[in-house]
Amino acid sequence: MKRLLVAAVCLTILPPTFALDSACDPLVKASEAKLAQESWHAITETKDVKIQAIKLKGEYFMEVDAKWQKAPMDMDQAERAAVELIKSDALKITECKEEGSEMLDGVEMKIFSYTSEMLGSGIPKTTSKLYIGKEDGLPYKTLLDAEGGMNTITYKDISAPKI
Repeated sequence: MKRLLVAAVCLTILPPTFALDSACDPLVKASEAKLAQESWHAITETKDVKIQAIKLKGEYFMEVDAKWQKAPMDMDQAERAAVELIKSDALKITECKEEGSEMLDGVEMKIFSYTSEMLGSGIPKTTSKLYIGKEDGLPYKTLLDAEGGMNTITYKDISAPKI
């Protein structure tokens, strides 16, 4: 009982370790909104690679060497891990700024720019833009400035690929 009381006091007195600037909150909320979706289709493209992944009602698929297959894992794990890294401040998200709005495939977006840095990784700080749906708070597109890449996500009319 005494340990429980000490823990409760510490939780109410000590500041939280999560110190994300409130201007960056929409980025974390967008990731959490994506995790709550039952289905999505993501395409990540760089100058050298194109990767596709689908979540469909709890099943995960990925395209490898131009062939679709069932994914061997829960592909939302990476998103959950990224959110936890942000909340623990190991993945530092800073300089968040709303850059305006734009229509994307008939959905009105708020556009946010931000920088990210994985502390202790040796990877340089990168600047990206995230397009978040104004009405639903979902992430639809990320422009990865450092790599010249792009990630797009759709949430409607998702169907299982031919395996």
